[in-house]
Amino acid sequence: MNLKYRITDNIGEVMNLNYKTFKGNKSEEFAHAADVRRIVFIDEQEFSYDLDDVDAYAHHAVVYDDSTPIAAGRFFFDENNIPHIGRVAVLKEYRRYGVGRYLMEVLEKLAKEIGAEYVTLGAQLRASGFYEKLGYIPYGDLYYEEYCEHINMKKYL
Repeated sequence: MNLKYRITDNIGEVMNLNYKTFKGNKSEEFAHAADVRRIVFIDEQEFSYDLDDVDAYAHHAVVYDDSTPIAAGRFFFDENNIPHIGRVAVLKEYRRYGVGRYLMEVLEKLAKEIGAEYVTLGAQLRASGFYEKLGYIPYGDLYYEEYCEHINMKKYL
């Protein structure tokens, strides 16, 4: 998949968004996703880990501005066949321009193509408003991943 999408940043420069989807963690594209996730989750947000065993069987998406990787996320079914979107990351300088929304549209489309009727995610509480604007509904109790409050959210596709 490689849908072109053009948006303008706050300086008026046009970003030429495109994306690639793939399965597993053995490709050049996964290295791009891992770089984006490291920058966002480890360098910026100071989580102690990011990569895990799920990466080997998850479906991933990387969003590029031309050829520069700027956002990444993944979709997978867990051991109970519950569909999850996760590890949604957008580089700081690309936030607030619709890149996150674009990435979520890509992941939701991918999930639907693979057979999901709905998706769940564990949102950082500070990002839950973003997901609510996209139609996600919070459920359950707040919980912590490392030091950060999270809430489960769900959306029917």
